[in-house]
Amino acid sequence: MRILIVEDERPIAKYIERLCRQLLGSKIRAIDIQHSLEDAASFLFQQPVDLCLLDLNLNGEDGYELLKLAVSGSFHTIIISANTDKAIEAFRFGVLDFVPKPFDEERLFQALQRYFDRQSPPAEAVRYLTVRKENQNILLPVREIFFLKAAGIYVEAHLKNGRREILDKTMDRLGQILPANFLRIHRSYFVDLEAIAAYRHTGGGTYQVTLKDGRQLPLSRQKYKELHELLNE
Repeated sequence: MRILIVEDERPIAKYIERLCRQLLGSKIRAIDIQHSLEDAASFLFQQPVDLCLLDLNLNGEDGYELLKLAVSGSFHTIIISANTDKAIEAFRFGVLDFVPKPFDEERLFQALQRYFDRQSPPAEAVRYLTVRKENQNILLPVREIFFLKAAGIYVEAHLKNGRREILDKTMDRLGQILPANFLRIHRSYFVDLEAIAAYRHTGGGTYQVTLKDGRQLPLSRQKYKELHELLNE
């Protein structure tokens, strides 16, 4: 497993790392440490992790901004913080545990054990994606998405209410974390299966999906058979 420790106090970060290595041993593939909110967010956009150990007060910065990434990502989070008054709010974000500072080896082990007690990976249950606006991470419920379209290095989320939002995840990354009701019908499109009204072979080597709002999207030859099987189970 790969662990990210986000802690602004370097001695505490190294202490957490040492305890993790003692407690988990060969289960650990890598441990990375970031000391600021900005560096941690940048790291997470580039490197997938399994577990994030997060302090909520990072040199005055609010660690909850990183929690929003956790909600939309494919990793679990354990809070390690002296801000115990924020514990209830943290659990609303779906964190595995809240470890109050100061803590000992036994308490950290108890929190880490919750990660292994989980029966299903978080990617199966991703409910939100993040939209970056005015230096804030805004949560976008996946259930509001009609379809997704590649737009250069970004992805456009077309919502059921007609709005569009820009995501900074790649199509390949989205394929790893989207729920099963989203199918990649073309290299440039993901579609919610419930949004599909019809699909057909349009002649030659081209195929097409018609959405319930009348919009038409390209369907690859390879995905035509898969879509047919999914919708006729």
